[in-house]
Amino acid sequence: MQPIRTITFAVNTTKPGAEETARYLAGIADCEGAKTTIRPDYPLPPDALAGQDLCCAVGGDGTLLGVLDAALESSCAVLGVNMGKLGFLATFSAEEAAQDLPNLIQGQYAIAERSVLRCTTRQGESVYGLNDIVIKETEGRGLIRLQVASNGNPVSEYHCDGLIFSTPTGSTAYNLSAGGPIIGPRVSAIAMTPICPHTLGNRSVIFDNSSQIRVSHLEPGPCPRITIDGRVRFKSEDNFPIEIAVADRSFRLMQNPDHSHFAIVRDKLHWGGPTIR
Repeated sequence: MQPIRTITFAVNTTKPGAEETARYLAGIADCEGAKTTIRPDYPLPPDALAGQDLCCAVGGDGTLLGVLDAALESSCAVLGVNMGKLGFLATFSAEEAAQDLPNLIQGQYAIAERSVLRCTTRQGESVYGLNDIVIKETEGRGLIRLQVASNGNPVSEYHCDGLIFSTPTGSTAYNLSAGGPIIGPRVSAIAMTPICPHTLGNRSVIFDNSSQIRVSHLEPGPCPRITIDGRVRFKSEDNFPIEIAVADRSFRLMQNPDHSHFAIVRDKLHWGGPTIR
């Protein structure tokens, strides 16, 4: 792989020790000949990573999600340093990052191309999500009624608390908590999981990556809330119907060459069983 020459450290200053870790890692990178920049203003603006080879997100999975738009705009690779709890995406601890950074800078790394969802409103506004798109009633008005179609063909109507549309990357997040499947990161799929459906026959559906999914809100009154990777991103509240599809660009996640996705899953979910050698 190509050596890393420019690195931006995106720091979540609310995480204890994140600033100190970023400065320490930047010092290591400087010694390896890389040009570094430290930015405490995540989520990063879309043009923040122009001309950068690598963005090092120091904080946790949420910090890494906050650099998505800038990373997609520049095709910059992203490395996550976990200062939090879970770390499904930010898989490097501060100690591991310090130990491995010299080798990574010299080109000893792997890039995982992760699929991204694009959500487009009826007004034509589009937002990208690495983990999931969640449609949910949040005002205490009870269940919502949604209609889903794929490639122009009706799928079902859902009377539920909401729907989760997840990438394989996000399948271990809200999708998993709602009873959805864990999907390997290289699988080309979109998972749709209903949240507490009124009809017990409504279960998760797996769509292929070519699917153009349309979601309509069937009831009068205020539309349900749409969150992308846990944040409200749309300016308008009158967004339905919405279109969901796999984007034509991917998120480039930097990993060690010997990285194992399911080793992370076993560790974070406390799965037992012997180690396969």
